Amino acid sequence: MSFKVALSSSNGKETDLHFGNTEIFYILSVDEQSGAWELSEQRPVPQGAGHGGSVPEGNSGGCLGHSDERLDAVIRLLCDCSYVLTARIGRKPHMFLKRAGITALEAPADIDEAISKLAVYHKRYSSINQERHNGELLAKLG
Repeated sequence: MSFKVALSSSNGKETDLHFGNTEIFYILSVDEQSGAWELSEQRPVPQGAGHGGSVPEGNSGGCLGHSDERLDAVIRLLCDCSYVLTARIGRKPHMFLKRAGITALEAPADIDEAISKLAVYHKRYSSINQERHNGELLAKLG
């Protein structure tokens, strides 16, 4: 079994972009057991998704923005991904992704290092969720 990861990257080799500056997400498929990964596709953020390719007025940080419209478009784009790996992410987009069931992690690193760490995190997180689910199920049945 595998899970999908969206990589916020300028080159597909490292997580080097701020979430709000990502114009193309690299989508990786990661095997749960081995941690092996492969690049499956690239997904461009739709043009006109709340940023228009320029920095919003009053935004001196260079980020393309976190308008609700842009965040909704990005979430639709990444809805089949379990994780987003990015160099930086703000509180608002982090919460939008969380509500959509996507875990955003800041991992400014080379892709091999980031995926290696994510695979360990995923195994721990998955087992904790499974234990919690089983406990809730047993409580309901008991």
